[in-house]
Amino acid sequence: MATPPPTRMPALAALRAFEAAARLGSVRRAAEELHVTPAAVTQQIRALEADLGLPLVRKRGNALELTEAGLRGKDPLISAFRQMQQAVERMRRRTPPRRLRLSVEPAFAVNWLIARLPRYRELPNALDVLLDPTKAVVDLAANEADLAIRFGRGLYPGLESIDLFEDEILPVCSPEYLKRHPIAKPKDLLQHRLLRLDWSSREGLWPDWPAWLEAAGVSDSGTVEERRHDMTFPESNLLLRAAVDGQGVALGQTSLVKDYIESKQLVAPIPKRLKTGFRYHLVYPLGADQRPEIALFRDWIVGEAHRE
Repeated sequence: MATPPPTRMPALAALRAFEAAARLGSVRRAAEELHVTPAAVTQQIRALEADLGLPLVRKRGNALELTEAGLRGKDPLISAFRQMQQAVERMRRRTPPRRLRLSVEPAFAVNWLIARLPRYRELPNALDVLLDPTKAVVDLAANEADLAIRFGRGLYPGLESIDLFEDEILPVCSPEYLKRHPIAKPKDLLQHRLLRLDWSSREGLWPDWPAWLEAAGVSDSGTVEERRHDMTFPESNLLLRAAVDGQGVALGQTSLVKDYIESKQLVAPIPKRLKTGFRYHLVYPLGADQRPEIALFRDWIVGEAHRE
């Protein structure tokens, strides 16, 4: 009996467009990941539907909904493209790397990462880590860095994202400041100079002093005129430096003030914490963890984060 001819495969580009849209739940986000227009993604999905002779997606408002046929293909295609990416990484021949390039926000590098890097360097096969302290979002796909630590809500199309920890905020000040200006309850903070962080350029809404005070049961945080003695800083390193120097009370991110509190440079007069809704993530290109040096750093930093 003759062997039947192999089934003709649809175009790889059409399968890739559908896989990205199905995985991300959005044509727009799929287009961002694939570096094409949303119209191009839609066109490829329509071509795939025409090739297969059945619908795969339907629009419900701004949401993308998969048909029964689309659902049957979603998970196998996601797995298949991930395996292809891993296979490509394994086939690449590279000069053995001498260092890892890590893009990281300056405040996180200074106040959390650098103190812990010596433990990484003690590992067998650990590479030198070249830190790129920047607030800019580098293009990992264009090889601008090997890995990055990003602070946000976890939406990083085209990248593997490993959750490290969620951040919280709480009031901190220097021990000397607290001796001069006692703080017994949250409402007392209204009589203090509050140090603020300018998050106007960041993703989403950052919970500043009014949000923390409200969560602590203080409804009146004062008008702008009444708070004219407060100080606002453009980045966390300056904010924490001012707090350590006794210039007022800052809302410190737990990830950034932990070591200051342990070294008694800062104290937390009120233990109330407020979740920010933001998290730290280690990100790298899909399949890059097939490289031993990437996997080693990933496993190390996840372990460090879970020690917190």
